[in-house]
Order: sequence, then structure tokens, then C-alpha cells
Amino acid sequence: MFSNTDWSSEIFSYLEENLAGRKFQTALFDFDNTLVRGDFGEEVMCELLKAGVPWIQSLSPFFPEPSISERMETLRKTDTQAFMDEVWKYYESKIEKEGLEAGYRWSTWIFSGRSTKELQNTANLVWENHQKDTSSKAVQAFYPMFELVKEFEKAGTKIWIVTASPAPVIQVVSEQWGIPKENVLGMRLVEKHGILSHELIEPFTYGIGKVEFLNLANGNQGYDIAFGDSENDFPMLSHGRSKGIFLDRGKKKVPPTGTLIQSVADWKTVAKPL
Repeated sequence: MFSNTDWSSEIFSYLEENLAGRKFQTALFDFDNTLVRGDFGEEVMCELLKAGVPWIQSLSPFFPEPSISERMETLRKTDTQAFMDEVWKYYESKIEKEGLEAGYRWSTWIFSGRSTKELQNTANLVWENHQKDTSSKAVQAFYPMFELVKEFEKAGTKIWIVTASPAPVIQVVSEQWGIPKENVLGMRLVEKHGILSHELIEPFTYGIGKVEFLNLANGNQGYDIAFGDSENDFPMLSHGRSKGIFLDRGKKKVPPTGTLIQSVADWKTVAKPL
């Protein structure tokens, strides 16, 4: 049930009025930390790293410093937990020095080296495990967002997920929200002989790239409303015909002027088994 107890009075009134008037023809949702609590893309990354990514022949293209590359090669064969931790530190350091987009672009290799189907099998496994998890760290659907998506569907709104995570990963679960796979726009990796490479197909769904890819996908029809939780979503929040809604996780991020802000601190989740 779409309930006013989950939303600020301003946002609830805004959504209720526009839904009743069927004014939202197209709505965009980020996925991680927006439709779900937590970051599903990151959890899949962790699962791949904990396996040691043995299907990737060499790590040297991704770690240009020979000493670091050699250490990573050793760790992934001897201590995959330490390997994951070290890769994560390197990733976070890259984000700190070069910015979030640079970090995201660098991380593409983690999803490479296998077929799309094999990547989706891993994503499926990670999702199923999180739905059984009763801890507050489990990646599960935000109940208020799940109910809101239903309201959009009733109003005839076309819904898109626009995410920086790999599209095949999110496509595994999008239909849980009634959102068809073809309406998931995400990171796309070049396939070579049926194997995903680390090379990106542009536009990359980060920042303004989210808006650009949506316009490519829907013939420049634009969109009415967008929901997101990070700086990656700011262009998407500000380029719609109506006000964007920023989900505030207490990270002290200031969204674009005119964006409505909704705290998610008290939001409940719901497990959605496949």
C-alpha cells in the first residue's frame, strides 16, 4: 500500500496528485540504494572477488604498478578474502583520488571474463542469499518504493531502471518490480566471442550519461520524474519535466536545487525471492 506514513507530507501530496492526474508518463529509478536497501552491484562484485576471478587471465592491465599486480595475483590464488579486501582498498583509493566515475569505470574488469549468462547466474545466487538474510545489511527491496512502483504501473507510467551497475546483473531481478528487462539501462560491456570484456560501450550510465542513454533508448522523449540516492543521479534528478526525488541516506549529499528530499532512515524492506 502506497502510504503517507513512509513519505514526507510534501512528497506524498506531490506524488498522490500527479499519480491521480496520470501526469507521470515516464519515471526513472536508480537501482542500488534506491529501489533496494544496499548496493546489489557491489555485492555481486564482492562475490566475484571472493572467487578470485580465476576466469580473468591476468590482472596486470588493471593494476599498472608491478608490485601491486604481483601481490594481487598471489592473493587471489592463496587468500581470496584478503584479495577482495585489497582490491576494495585500491578501488576506494581510486575514487578518492580521481572521483566516483573513474572508480566505476575502472571496476568494469571485475564483471568481465565470462559470458553474460554466467555473470547472471552469480547475480541470481547473490540475490537469493540476500533474500534469506534477516540482518539489516541484506540487499532487499525498499517496501515504500516497491509499493510506489505498483502505483506508477496502475497509472500507466512507463518505468525505466537507469543504473551504473551492469545491465545484465539488474535484469536478473527487475521483473520482481514488474519492470521488463528491456527497460533496464545499465553498464554495457563489449562482448568478444561470447565473453564479456572490461571495455565499456558508451554512453556509460553515470551522471549525465544516464540521461543520454535514456534519450537514446526512448527516442528523445525525455521523462517526467526520477528517483536516486547519489551524486551519480544528480543530472537525472534535475533533467526531468517534474521534480526529482532524492533518497537521503544521511551521507550529507546536497542534491540539485528544486529536488525533493526524502529520508530513508526508517524505511522497511521486503524480501522478494525469485
